Amino acid sequence: MSKTSKLTVLLSSFTVLLCCYYLIYVAPFFPNQNGGLGHDYALWFPRMLAGVYYFENNSFSVIPWFTPSFCGGNVFFADPQNLFFSIPQFLNFYFEPVFSVTLTFMLFAAFGLVGSYLLAHHTFHLRFSSSIFAAALFLFNGFYAYRIIIGHLSYHSFMLIPLICYVLLQPDRTRTWIGEIAISLVAAMLCSYVFYSGGIHLILPLAFSVASVFILFRICGNNLKHALWRSLSVLVFTMIFCAAKLNVAFATLNTFSRDYYPLSGIDNIFYAFWVPIKSLFISAFTVGETNTIFTNSQWAIERHELELSLTIVPLILILWGLIKLFLKDIKISKSQYYCLIPLVVIFSLPIAINFYTPEWNALLKQTPILKNSVTLVRWYALYIPIIVMVSSLILNKFIHNRSIVFVLIALVIFIKFNEEKSYYAEQSYNPDLVIYAHDQVMKTKVVPKITEISSSNRVVTPEGIEMPGGDGIMAFGLSQINCSESLFGYRNEEFKQKELLEVNQLVTNTSNKIFNLKNPACYVFPNDNNCNPGDHFRIDQEDELLNFVNYKGFNFNMPVRQHIFNWMSLVGFVISSVFLVIFFINALLFRILRKS
Repeated sequence: MSKTSKLTVLLSSFTVLLCCYYLIYVAPFFPNQNGGLGHDYALWFPRMLAGVYYFENNSFSVIPWFTPSFCGGNVFFADPQNLFFSIPQFLNFYFEPVFSVTLTFMLFAAFGLVGSYLLAHHTFHLRFSSSIFAAALFLFNGFYAYRIIIGHLSYHSFMLIPLICYVLLQPDRTRTWIGEIAISLVAAMLCSYVFYSGGIHLILPLAFSVASVFILFRICGNNLKHALWRSLSVLVFTMIFCAAKLNVAFATLNTFSRDYYPLSGIDNIFYAFWVPIKSLFISAFTVGETNTIFTNSQWAIERHELELSLTIVPLILILWGLIKLFLKDIKISKSQYYCLIPLVVIFSLPIAINFYTPEWNALLKQTPILKNSVTLVRWYALYIPIIVMVSSLILNKFIHNRSIVFVLIALVIFIKFNEEKSYYAEQSYNPDLVIYAHDQVMKTKVVPKITEISSSNRVVTPEGIEMPGGDGIMAFGLSQINCSESLFGYRNEEFKQKELLEVNQLVTNTSNKIFNLKNPACYVFPNDNNCNPGDHFRIDQEDELLNFVNYKGFNFNMPVRQHIFNWMSLVGFVISSVFLVIFFINALLFRILRKS
């Protein structure tokens, strides 16, 4: 096949795959048949709107550390899950929220598609058709699709995993040190995006997923020495880029531990293995099923939590590979067997941390990061990239007929079309209020300042249209006291109310020398601001309060290390961006001149 023909087939395949993806996952649910969206968009849409308000008033000249929009004054950039510096938020600066999320959905699906193809074809050296299979299989993974549909918007960076692996595993072709720095910076920026887009829950599963791909790369007979050294430099660059975000995030988490929920698990060894197998290859469990399988649960494990769905196709390929291995049609050396040990350890992690005994559960509740969780089923997602690559390697070795490969891809798509999706079709979040507010600020360029604390569930527009409230009442200058904030717990258990806010009263009202609005700097840097979490703005902080309610930056104190990390991240990012722009322009000019 000529290069031109190959490119034509590739682009055609990608176009067809993305069109099918849109028809399966996007068109039916944005909005769904009832005009609704996934329930967790009730959290994200108002926060994206708050980001728009900050951008309209400040552009990027002010970091929105905090927001007056909800909870009577709350953390914003300081929230580990905040996605102000992300693609969906950037798109929302110019487009309405549903379109912004839809475009993000498709864009990162495309990143996963292209990244998987590059990883399979150029890193693992799979044939053209096998690489397209790998790309299609990863594209249609249920973890990403159904999480975005339900409203877990901060999970969109999951689709960057293959691209990160591809960049990290770039071969060393006597590349200059400048070229090596450029590759490391690209990988570091991709990793940093996970942090800045709110993907804190993905960090550890993503890291182990990348590690599993590295091990598979070694099992395939490749040397990892250069990739490991590169990974070390990427880690350093990532820490520089993310220093500001990480420090303020840890400061916030120091106030809101969220370690008081029981940690669910599976107390039956059979189901400990069966749950990820069924979720990955057959279908997700219903709420009724999870309630009987998982124990020690305070909250129901909904269907979307176990939607991993790679279909039965990779399972058949893997079983076929195991049979071939047993029949010795696949030869594995002793060193390759040794490499399987860390891979088995990684594969055991999601099963182990989701297994339940009282003693083991008590130990997990003492483990950093894990103890702050309610359920750890999201760790099953680390299986997806490695399963995609292993099944594609088996396909590449034993199926040489291109037609059969495309039949398998068609089978995956057919299964995906026919998956049970009624749970998602019945989601009921109404985005009308946020869409209306976004439309108003785009037309008028006027940002409504926060004037009052409210608990209203419905609002009436100036046009006389009644709309559901929630956190979206910020569009009418109202800060919702009954807000949705995961930092506070699912029932606002850690909402540091202290003195109760006066509901349906102006934020400028004073009592006991404090205003009717919380100073969110006290949530993050209480010692530096001589206050406690939950404290209000004092009467001597009127200027700060007025700036805050108008979505302007306000003066607050932060520790010296935060100042240092802020400058470290900013200078590091600017210098690296300039370096990469110059590098790629030079590389492009060199190619043009060489061809001429």
